[in-house]
Amino acid sequence: MSNVVVILGAGASADFGVPTLRGVFKDVNAQAYLRADPILRPKLEQFFWQPRGHSLQTSEQSLTIEEMLTLLRDWELEPSLQTRPTRAEFEDFRRRLYVLIYYAVYSGKSSRGEHLNPLIEILGKKLTHVTWASFNWDCLFESSFYYRSGPPGPYGARRNPTLVVNLADWRQGCSHHEYLKLHGSVNWWMVNGTLTYLRFGSGGTLAQKWSDYSHGGDTTDFPVILEPSAYKYQDEVYKLLEPQWQRFFERLCEADCVLVVGYSLPDSDSQARSKILTAFQANNNCKWLAVDPSTDVCGRYRRLLGLPRLTVLETTLAGFNNDLRENLRLAFDNVDFSDPEPAAAAAGTPTGVIE
Repeated sequence: MSNVVVILGAGASADFGVPTLRGVFKDVNAQAYLRADPILRPKLEQFFWQPRGHSLQTSEQSLTIEEMLTLLRDWELEPSLQTRPTRAEFEDFRRRLYVLIYYAVYSGKSSRGEHLNPLIEILGKKLTHVTWASFNWDCLFESSFYYRSGPPGPYGARRNPTLVVNLADWRQGCSHHEYLKLHGSVNWWMVNGTLTYLRFGSGGTLAQKWSDYSHGGDTTDFPVILEPSAYKYQDEVYKLLEPQWQRFFERLCEADCVLVVGYSLPDSDSQARSKILTAFQANNNCKWLAVDPSTDVCGRYRRLLGLPRLTVLETTLAGFNNDLRENLRLAFDNVDFSDPEPAAAAAGTPTGVIE
């Protein structure tokens, strides 16, 4: 038996309908928020789109939200400029962009597509320990894991993976699976000074918290999401998430195999690149598999990691699932991914429960 680290990026959620940061303004729920917010869209047009000859219709060809938030920080740090927004205006702009991201990655999204379920099942059965390291703010992995872990019942049959950080109201469950939410989450909040998990579900506490936040309400409670900008690791929120990063590095260094799904390894994410590339250098026996539909992203992994220990598949998560067992077997020949014998399968755990 072996240990695996699964790195989940935006591409792992794309088949569920979650947009990337480049396409976030085209999401129907994000556009609904833009129509409801009388301030954000005019500011986006004034500061970012119109000076570059773009509009909402061509926003995917202009700056990403990450580039916008970086530019806002850069602008704020230039005191010699006389024509710049006030600090309060900068904060308000950032808050509105956060709310837009919440609507884009959460509203109307569902794990019913079950694109992550086959991977959760097979890795849970075949690997000694599975570390899921997510760079996503959405709730799709934890939803997939929870509902896949067992049938509902009065005795709490369904389970969550184990967390490294202390998160109030999280039902700490399966130690066989470890979950690192490296950039935080739309449903991780600081509530009354305590890092707290807000359960997803329509009309619940999570929706109310974001509604209050969008209207500039209680400033003592705030979402624990790492700002998508070049300044993310200077953010106070990073201190809350930092214990996960050391564990991430440790797991990469001891892994027998690493699977990367839909994470582009951008230049701006310095901490992620440092941990991943250093661990690759230090752990000579580990096999890597990168899955991404982008030719450019696949080429980046080939350049940075080389080919002797790396397999690259230019496809989506859904495409990867079409021949999941064989794809894993070819990339990780140090793990047995063969089908169990029928008799062994019949004597195994009940359907829906992950060992």
